[in-house]
Amino acid sequence: MSSGNTRKILMLLNATFPDDIRVRKEANTLVQAGYQIHLLCRRRKEEDSNEELDGIRIHRIKAGISNLQLALRDIEISLSGSHTEFYNAALRIIESEQIDFIHIHDLPLTGTGLKLRQFHPHLKVVADLHENYPEGLKVWHQWKKNPIVRIKNHLFMGYKRWYQLENKFVKGADHIIAVVEEMKSRLIHDHNIPANKVTVVTNTEEQGFLDQKDNPGIYSEFGKFNVSYTGGIGPHRGVDTLIKAMSHLTDLKQVHLVISGYGSPQVMKYLDKLIGELNLHSKVSMRGKIPFGEFYSLMKYAGVNVIPHNKNGHTDHTVPHKLFQTMMAKGTLLVSNVAPLKRIVEECECGLVFEAGNELDLAEKIRLLINNEKLRNDLGQNGSTCATTKYSWENTSKELIQTYNSL
Repeated sequence: MSSGNTRKILMLLNATFPDDIRVRKEANTLVQAGYQIHLLCRRRKEEDSNEELDGIRIHRIKAGISNLQLALRDIEISLSGSHTEFYNAALRIIESEQIDFIHIHDLPLTGTGLKLRQFHPHLKVVADLHENYPEGLKVWHQWKKNPIVRIKNHLFMGYKRWYQLENKFVKGADHIIAVVEEMKSRLIHDHNIPANKVTVVTNTEEQGFLDQKDNPGIYSEFGKFNVSYTGGIGPHRGVDTLIKAMSHLTDLKQVHLVISGYGSPQVMKYLDKLIGELNLHSKVSMRGKIPFGEFYSLMKYAGVNVIPHNKNGHTDHTVPHKLFQTMMAKGTLLVSNVAPLKRIVEECECGLVFEAGNELDLAEKIRLLINNEKLRNDLGQNGSTCATTKYSWENTSKELIQTYNSL
C-alpha cells in the first residue's frame, strides 16, 4: 500500500498508448484529481519502455505485435483467465510502486487483475468495461475469411466461454465502470450484482475538442452536400448499409458520401467491392485513416453525420465517442436505432433516427435533411447545448473521481 497521501492507480491496457481516447481522458482526469497513475500497455518497436506523458507514468512491454502473437495471447486468456506478460510486469510495478488500485481497461485483462489481488489483498480491482465484449465476439469476426482464424475464434473466442468469464470477473471485481446506462442495467440483470457496484462513465468529449483547427474547406473536393462517416470500420458499424443507401440517392447529383476511417484489409476490400458492384465510385470516397485533429471540421461542415451501427447485443450496450464529438461540433446527426444512440439523440433532440440495417429508411432520412436547412441547424444547436452541459466530459468525469474517492 502506498505511503503518504497520494493514492496510486495501475491501469492495465492490452493495446498501445496514447491511441485510446477513453483511456487518455480517464487517466488525465485522475492525475488532475491528485492520483498517481501508472499505465501498463503494449509496446511498439519504436516506443520507449518507460515514458511520462501529461503526468501519466507509462510502462510498455512486449506482449505481442503480430496477429499470430496476439492470437496466442487471446487463447491463453481464454483458457487460464490471465495474461502472463501483463501479470509479471504488473506484479513488479505493484511491489516497487506500492500500488493501491488496479484499473483494468476492458474485459480480457480483468482476470489478470483479480489474480494479482490474490497475492496483494489490499488492492482494489476496478473493471472498466468499454463494451459488451462477449456480444462483440459475435460480430467482430463476421467478415473474416481465413479458415485458421475462424477455427481459433470458434474454439477460444466464442460468446458462451466469454460470457462465463464475464460473470466470474464482474463478481470478483471490487467495482465496475460501465460505458452506458444500458450496459449497467445488463450487468445487474445478467450477473445479479448490486447497482451500487456499477458506475457509468460514458464516452463524452472534452471542451478542448472545440480547439481543433477550423477548416471550412475540408470537403471542397467532394460534393455540395456531403454525407459523412467518421471513425473505425467493421462488420458491426453498418457502413455497408450507408453505402447501399447511396444507391437510392443517385438522382441527387450534389450528394456525396465521404468515409473517413479504416478497418482491417478484409473489411476495406469488402466495402470497395460493394461500392463497385453498386457502381458508386463517383458517389462514394473512402479516405482511409484521418488525423484526429481534423474530426471537428469533418463533423461541423458535413451536411449530415451518419452513425449507422447495426443493432445487436454489442452495439446496444456501448456508445461511440463520435456521437458526442459531432454534438459538440454542432454537426447534424443521423443515427440508427441502437439503444444508446436513439436514447441520447431523442433526449437531446439533436438528430434523426433510422431503422438499423434499413438502407431505404436511411436514404429517406438523408433526403429529408437535404431539403431542410433549418432542421439541420436546429438539431446541431441542440446537440451543442447537450454536449457542453450534461453530456460533457467535464460533467461525466465527476463520476469517475467520486468512484475512486469512495473506494
